[in-house]
Amino acid sequence: MVLVVPSSHTFLSCHILQTKFRRLGVLGKMGAMLVRMVLPTVSCLAFLPTISIAAHRRFHLEAMVYFFTMFFISFYHICDGLGFISICIMRSELLEYFSTFGISLSIWVTLIAVGEFQEPAQLGTILAGTLIIAVRTYENSWGYGVYAGPIITAIILLSIKFGRKMVKTRAVVPQKRVYTHQLAPGLCFLILAFTLRFYFQNWDYTYVHSAFHCSLAAACVLLLPEKNKSVTANRPPEQLTCCTLCCCG
Repeated sequence: MVLVVPSSHTFLSCHILQTKFRRLGVLGKMGAMLVRMVLPTVSCLAFLPTISIAAHRRFHLEAMVYFFTMFFISFYHICDGLGFISICIMRSELLEYFSTFGISLSIWVTLIAVGEFQEPAQLGTILAGTLIIAVRTYENSWGYGVYAGPIITAIILLSIKFGRKMVKTRAVVPQKRVYTHQLAPGLCFLILAFTLRFYFQNWDYTYVHSAFHCSLAAACVLLLPEKNKSVTANRPPEQLTCCTLCCCG
């Protein structure tokens, strides 16, 4: 017995399948477009664990700077990059300025925290750097200098401090664990962040710039000391828990 299928039924089945595939293709394109619009804003939330960890380690000034950075980067992308809706709490130029200023300032306060300077030297160094960064960012917020300046200056200050201690004590300062568990991975993520920012961002802005946000937040967490010795003199360092990472502790 031979079953014969009319050609009209075959044509109708193919037409239905083509329609379904087209709808799936349209939905896929819409989904990819939505991701491209939202991802740079959502990736800013990578700073939430950074803020929480800094606060638990008693680095309150650094935590406020990280929040400042996350806030203005998020609203800059909401104002400039969503496409279907624009929510601007101030002019786009100001949001861009504060975003760049916040990123540069985050790097500065993090690297100065590594040095564990005594007061009032630490506060004076942070304040002087903040004023210079503000002027430099206003002059040119797109160049290498706005980020390279604070990094190079902080590394020079750290080298002078640690070098003088090494000569005085004739020992490795700080401990080797700081170099292997803190400075090396932190600087690697920092280099990765700015490599993505300046050399690969034109490849795919959405994903590369989002990776830049995540790498920068990771660099700040890794570089930050385990405890603030100027505040927690006789207290054990805070433990890193899931509650801390979720900013609910």
